[in-house]
Formats: sequence, C-alpha cells, structure tokens
Amino acid sequence: MKGLLIKDFFCLKKQLINYGFVIVGVIVVSVLFVLSYNFGNIHAQFMELIDSGESSETGVTMIASIALLLFMLIPIACTGDITNLVTDDERASFYHVASVLPISINKRVASRFLAGYLFIAIGVAVDLLMSIVISSLTGVVSFTKFCGVIISFASLMMIYVSLFLLLVYVLGKGKTSYASVTPMLTGVVLYGWANFDRLRAFLIDSDDNAFMEVFQRTTEFMFFKSYLLLIAAVIISAGAYLLAVGIAKRKRGVA
Repeated sequence: MKGLLIKDFFCLKKQLINYGFVIVGVIVVSVLFVLSYNFGNIHAQFMELIDSGESSETGVTMIASIALLLFMLIPIACTGDITNLVTDDERASFYHVASVLPISINKRVASRFLAGYLFIAIGVAVDLLMSIVISSLTGVVSFTKFCGVIISFASLMMIYVSLFLLLVYVLGKGKTSYASVTPMLTGVVLYGWANFDRLRAFLIDSDDNAFMEVFQRTTEFMFFKSYLLLIAAVIISAGAYLLAVGIAKRKRGVA
C-alpha cells in the first residue's frame, strides 16, 4: 500500500509543484494584507468608511476577516482536488495493473482514500502555520476562529473526497467528471434547503437582513461547532470506504 501512495504522489508531482507556488503566493499576499490592514491603504480606506458613517468598526472587521479567511482556505481547496489522479489512472489503465498486484482490494481502495486525505492534511498543516503567524500579527481573526474555519473546511473537503471516490467506483471508468461534480451540487442543494426560508426572503423579498442572518449563522457554526462537521466527515468517510470496497470486490479490475 505504501508503494501505491508513493505512486499517487508521483502522479501528482506537477500539481504539488504548482501547489508550492500557490503556498508562496498565499503567504506573500496574506502578509501584505496584514501590513496594509494595520498600516497601509486598507487601513486608511476602512478608517474612512468608519469616519463617514458608511460602516461601523464591527462591520469593517467582519469584511476584513471574511477576505482573510476565504484567502486562507486556498491551500486546502487546492490539495483537495484529486480528480487528476483518478483521470491519469484511467488513461494509463492502471486498474488492470493494480488488479494483478499482490495487494488486497481493501488496501488498494484504502490507498486511494488515504492519498486524498493526506493531501488535505498538507493543506491543513500549511493553514495552521499561517494562522499562527497571522493571528499574532493582527487582531482581525483569532487563532481559535482560524482553527474552527480550517477544521470545518477540511471536513467538507474530506466529505467531498470520500463521496467523489465512492462515486468513481459506483459509476465506473470514464465517469470521473460526473463523480467530481455530483458531491458539490448535492452540498449546494442541501445547504440551500437548510436555509430555504432565509434565502427566499433575500432573493424574492430583497431582505438584506435575511442574507446576513444566513451568513452569521454559517460563520458562527464554522467558528464554534466545527467538531460536528469533523464527526460527520469521519462517519461519511468510513461509510464511503466500506461501500467502495464492497463495490470494488464485485467489479474486478476497478480498484
């Protein structure tokens, strides 16, 4: 199984190199943002909004925190995309090679899941290190809230990877694009359904407070209840793995 993981990392070598440039870019822009927020143009613009009465200090801090948090999630989002890995295996017909290796189907499926989780773990590690530095340089977002958002987003990416890989086994070869889109669309539909009343009020009745209520409810959940998403991610991942193993054993040559 170790050999399969090494193969997966080599297959994504180009993506890892690009990811290195992404990390450097995120670090540089984050540092520039913090400096500008404390001493530069962003600070001046925000103070102008406060002095003119167009926004409160709380509102300005919220805008800055949203921008910083969204930007900080880029490393996890980049590492969570393992679509290319599955596509490359299909093009090389690696499934036929894997089927004759002296490795059980359980381990072959597990290596695919672990590859996805390890890439997400890299993004989490980078984000945690950056959040320690940034939270110590500015009071925009506390380290605790940083951790909450990172855990929440990593849990969502973990769920996405698990469902994506499960659908790869369910749909079979050549359906990778459908397997990658379906979990995202499902997540959007579920989120919209859970906040249907508030979103309808915002879209139809033009109630701006409804949108802010949805946003605040979401951020509060990510800040302080991220452990619920993590528990859900673990349960869904375990279930997806067991189902994928069962399907792989019935469809010989796909694992």
